[in-house]
Amino acid sequence: MVITITTHDEQRKSDRIYWKSLTPEQRLDIVEQLRIESGKFLYEYPARLQRIITVTRKA
Repeated sequence: MVITITTHDEQRKSDRIYWKSLTPEQRLDIVEQLRIESGKFLYEYPARLQRIITVTRKA
């Protein structure tokens, strides 16, 4: 195990470099994983988002 002591600014720069190194697809995959995991603990979300459509008619 390695422990690194850093400042908030250094960590922010490191995070930005890491996220920029990923493809957009990889970033979306990670966000989806985080959404699913947080939903398990915070709420009772379904595994996917609901699709809702509203149809209106002009008078």
